[in-house]
Amino acid sequence: MKPVTLSYSEQGQGDPLVLLHGFPFKGSLWQHQARHLSDAYRVITPDLRGFGQSEVTDGIYEMEVLARDVLELLNRLELPKAIIMGHSMGGYVALALWRLAAERFRALGLIASHVWADSEAQREAREQLIAQILEHGSGAVVQAMLPRLFAPASSTDEPIQEQARAMMLEARPTSLIGALRGMMRRPDSSDLLPHISVPTLILCGDADPIVPPERAEEMARQLPNATLVVVENAAHMPMLEQPQATALAMRTFLNGLRHAQPKD
Repeated sequence: MKPVTLSYSEQGQGDPLVLLHGFPFKGSLWQHQARHLSDAYRVITPDLRGFGQSEVTDGIYEMEVLARDVLELLNRLELPKAIIMGHSMGGYVALALWRLAAERFRALGLIASHVWADSEAQREAREQLIAQILEHGSGAVVQAMLPRLFAPASSTDEPIQEQARAMMLEARPTSLIGALRGMMRRPDSSDLLPHISVPTLILCGDADPIVPPERAEEMARQLPNATLVVVENAAHMPMLEQPQATALAMRTFLNGLRHAQPKD
């Protein structure tokens, strides 16, 4: 697939910070963090292919395909380097982009994301979800995913639930299926960990059933320059469940880059 021109929002000035959303959301997922960090950083929040206002295409959304779209955006914005962070599927895209163009990273962030390929059980679950989407549309994703996204402490927060539900329902079946098949086919990236030399933020929720803290800790141990943050009372959606704590953790990490790494 050839790259598509991604829709994106940006605010602020300073070091470029690219935030990649997870499945099945869009760039506005990061609105609190973008607003909080835009006093010191140029925060860029793309809609990945098929989501938000970006172009919907047929076929499988391989993580490399999505990464090439992001690389095209970096080129369009004339950004030789950026701090690139991804949530969930956005983390898989960031890892695919590292394989393509590691020199474009000033730092990396994996937010409720990980490096391992799907297990056979996870692939089967994705196939079942695809079948449900074909039969019932986007609502099948809400039914399958929403109960696992939020920690018990935030599960009764109706505005947060509604915000997530609305974004999930907005996604088109074509995009949902393309992304699910792309995630199923993504390679294991654990081999990259010892070679990711840039500062890397690993952030997870303490109650995340999808990327539990012990998996985040395992990644952090293998990275040469990792910062591990476990956000309390959060599951898979820390940027919504604990927006201030997540933004503060990101700011602390980002501010540390100014002392730890020269610009070039």
